[in-house]
Amino acid sequence: MALTIISMVIYTSTSGIQISLIKPIVDKLLLGNTNTGLSLPKIDIDQEGQSHKNASPVKQFKKQAFSKFTFIEKTRRRATSSFTSIGITMVIFAPILFLSFYFQQYYRNYVMWAIVVDIRNKVCDHILPQPLSFFENRKSGDLLSRLTNDIAVTQSGLTVLFDDVLLQPLKLICGLALAFYFSWKLSLLVLIAFPVIFIPVLIMGKKIKKHGKGSLRHLSDLTDALREMFVGIRIVKAFKMEAEESREIHEISDRFFTKRMKLVKAKAVNTSTSEFVYTLGLALLIILGGYVIMSRKVTPGELGGFITAMGFMVITTVKKLAKGYASLQESLAGVNRVFELFTIEPTIKDHPEAVTLQNIHEGISFNNVSFSYDNSNEFILRDINLTINKGEVVAIVGKSGAGKSTLINLIPRFYDPVKGSVEIDGIDIRKIKHESLLAHIAIVSQQTFLFNRSLRENILYGRKDASPEEIYAAAKSANIHEFIINLPKGYDTVVGELGVKLSGGQRQRIAIARAILKNASILLLDEATSSLDYESEKLVQDALNNLIAGKTTIIVAHRLSTILHCDRIIVMKNGAIVETGSHESLMSEEGEYKRVYQLHFDTLQA
Repeated sequence: MALTIISMVIYTSTSGIQISLIKPIVDKLLLGNTNTGLSLPKIDIDQEGQSHKNASPVKQFKKQAFSKFTFIEKTRRRATSSFTSIGITMVIFAPILFLSFYFQQYYRNYVMWAIVVDIRNKVCDHILPQPLSFFENRKSGDLLSRLTNDIAVTQSGLTVLFDDVLLQPLKLICGLALAFYFSWKLSLLVLIAFPVIFIPVLIMGKKIKKHGKGSLRHLSDLTDALREMFVGIRIVKAFKMEAEESREIHEISDRFFTKRMKLVKAKAVNTSTSEFVYTLGLALLIILGGYVIMSRKVTPGELGGFITAMGFMVITTVKKLAKGYASLQESLAGVNRVFELFTIEPTIKDHPEAVTLQNIHEGISFNNVSFSYDNSNEFILRDINLTINKGEVVAIVGKSGAGKSTLINLIPRFYDPVKGSVEIDGIDIRKIKHESLLAHIAIVSQQTFLFNRSLRENILYGRKDASPEEIYAAAKSANIHEFIINLPKGYDTVVGELGVKLSGGQRQRIAIARAILKNASILLLDEATSSLDYESEKLVQDALNNLIAGKTTIIVAHRLSTILHCDRIIVMKNGAIVETGSHESLMSEEGEYKRVYQLHFDTLQA
């Protein structure tokens, strides 16, 4: 940043020096004048030197300043004494101008893009630790739009910041200095008109920011709609809804277009005003210039230099500042939307006295646990008391909406209970470091998510430092190794978005291989076989048996084959535990389990 500003100062100063050479050129061309018009008082160096010792500090300072001024003026005279010397002076400054322009361009873009990258990285770093509720309550398209569209607008604002907010004021100062150097009276007259430019700019700036924020919000809706359409393209085509989806995209695009045109209108008024004032300013300069030339109050060189400084540095700079202000207001709308994310603090974070979970010796316990989403009064779980011993395999069953998945989502702290506590070895998991807690947990869910990467990378997601032999062993235990090695690219085969190139059973076995590779002591299986056909289920079930061996396992399942041999079955209804026991003991009672079993398992048993 410092190098950027230094380069800008050098570039602007060098440009100003070159413009100042207009005066001697014009004077020599029109008047044949080789006199600079500035007479310096003669100085008796010997006399001054003799009295220097007795001079006061103020006089000494004046003496030094005048001496330096004399040196600068003598240098200026020599540099402008002839056309040749002026040309040589311009040649000398040319490489300085080139280097300073290059470095100010390079360094400002370096800083600008570094800031953009840093903002995007910090936004990701900030939102990824947010709890699941954060993502569930927001459109993924909106988050995606903030990380792409809004940051792109922010980047344009940074361009304005460096091009206009930093560079243009330097040019303005330099231009004003030159204008006053050529004619201070004319400069004062022109400065009176400056407020006329900024009043409409400030008024329109507020409208630009307002409409800019609205257009970004509609662009966010459009991004979300497009993302949803492409992710669900199979459903769209299956139900022949292309026309309907297209209609919705058109409606959102029209809303975006309407809001965007309001922004365009505000920016157009702002730009047109600055152009209007710029033209009036040039006209004023010409009128004033003609008057002063006729009255012989300035030389043609002074007038030419003044018009150049005012026309090409001062007024042009003011016009760019007006446009830059409008663009900056538009970008601030994007900046605000991006930085809104930083104001949201994660609700699930480590306790100041959190400990590292080394090993699990006893098991998991739920103590009077109640839970509701967004702390509402509609409780999903009510007064849950449950102990799961180390190495025990427990199944949780119940009707849809009974709270089964919510219960197991409390163990990895995807959510925190509203009341009560979840403990591991007697320690409240809120006082266990979240990273060490998750290191002991592996999850296989019904909706298996695979990244659009190779099979190897998807399996390695369980443990990044695993060796190839460990990957192959995990795949064999998951009954997927033979399938993989028969593919043309083997483990380097890319699975497609969401694993679209694999069947449901293959995706599940990849997920199981990932969990096996992690070798976690706690397994959470959330309906891992509910959507599979019989053949795939058998392969997955065999893989699950390999995964479960020696682990503390909690299974949410509907299928009899998954829960029949569990150590214990927990039956839930309306967010509460209503029955506990083995399959045989529960079937001997006329309770909720038998009713659920008869509803869901009769077909499988037949």
